[in-house]
Amino acid sequence: MKRFPPNLPRSLALVLAGSLFASTAAALDLLPSFFEKPRITATIWELGEQYVNLVEIEKGAVPNDHPATLDPIEVEQALASLQLWTKGGVFRDEQSTPVFSKSQAGSIARFVVDALSKASPQEDVTFNLRGYADVMLSVAKEREWTTGRVFVKDGKLNLIIGEYHKRIDKGKKNVEGSFGITEDYRDVNFDIAGRNSKGHMPGRIVNTAGVELGAESRPDWVSIEVLKAAKAYRDVQTPVAQRKEEEKMRNEAAKLTLERREMREEMARMRKELQTLREGGAAGTGAASSTQSLEERLGKLQQLLDKGLISADDFKQRKRAILEEI
Repeated sequence: MKRFPPNLPRSLALVLAGSLFASTAAALDLLPSFFEKPRITATIWELGEQYVNLVEIEKGAVPNDHPATLDPIEVEQALASLQLWTKGGVFRDEQSTPVFSKSQAGSIARFVVDALSKASPQEDVTFNLRGYADVMLSVAKEREWTTGRVFVKDGKLNLIIGEYHKRIDKGKKNVEGSFGITEDYRDVNFDIAGRNSKGHMPGRIVNTAGVELGAESRPDWVSIEVLKAAKAYRDVQTPVAQRKEEEKMRNEAAKLTLERREMREEMARMRKELQTLREGGAAGTGAASSTQSLEERLGKLQQLLDKGLISADDFKQRKRAILEEI
């Protein structure tokens, strides 16, 4: 253990001790965690430090519903639908951000689906996915990583986030440089959370359509109804112009339905008047009034034909019946 001179000022000693602790922690973070990492049974995809693996299920965990068959597109959209609250989540639209970008969800979904189709009930799927964050007012990009564990149980896709947007700070980069490591991140300790160990989350994943918190309402664990969550995502992605057009079409359909009902009522009234004329007839001024009524009926009948509410044969038959009363 490093010792400082006995006459060193207390404040300076505390600063040096803190610096030594930070450097040690940075070095340890670059080393694999042999005690926490699950045993890999198969690698489905690997690209540098990124991967999708099959691993042994945690000790004491209930067996999964594996192998599971899921649609990659539906899983991609379900993952893209996940939202994160970092400030309490009082106003969802103001404070929520996507857990995965659309490109990230698309990159990993097909490998996760492939892994789930090959997994046994005694296996989970783990992943590490790289992303890039804007820094220096979006002038530069910095690497960040998200890790997690996936399994299917009771018809739902369970996702537990281990690391969320993990970054390697400057102190750790200095340690990397001292070992001659600049671009290889495979030795960094990326934690994988599990049923018995919580992940590192800055907030909590939001309950949305098809998405609810998993066991013990942990902020890092969600249970997903894939089809429902995917549909909710598609609905949100519908362009505003398209939604307005669809609303316009619905309004026009409602208007047409109303017009048809009014026309049916008018036709019923016309039939009643025709029946009255057949039974009693009319004379004098009454006949003139009936003639005018017949003209109105003929006009209404023409409107019905023009709007396609009656056929040409119906038009001819009803017109003939009206004219026979003159």
